[in-house]
Amino acid sequence: MPHITVEYPEGVVDDKSVELILQTIHQSIAESGLFKADQIKARAYSFRHFTNAGGSDPYIHIQARIKSGRDADNKKKLSEVVLAGLAPLNLPVSVVTIEIIDMDRDSYGKHVPT
Repeated sequence: MPHITVEYPEGVVDDKSVELILQTIHQSIAESGLFKADQIKARAYSFRHFTNAGGSDPYIHIQARIKSGRDADNKKKLSEVVLAGLAPLNLPVSVVTIEIIDMDRDSYGKHVPT
């Protein structure tokens, strides 16, 4: 936990940059102490068609899915550490946004094959 999904515009962010984004997010969260490094899962998907406030300025959106039960301060800290980690990358987009999404703790399931 958490499960991180990065959505970015196709053709604006190259594969090398996507890898750097994922590594930076992982490192930022791990260093925050909110989650253990071996619990962080991250993936990225590109999108081809989009609008941004009716225009065509590219953007990146990040979702962080975490088990329910964390307080608002921890969620805010998670958002802040991810955005602060990404800021020095000077990504070629007009904005980077993040949302923290609670996953129902009681219904969350996990299987680890042996």
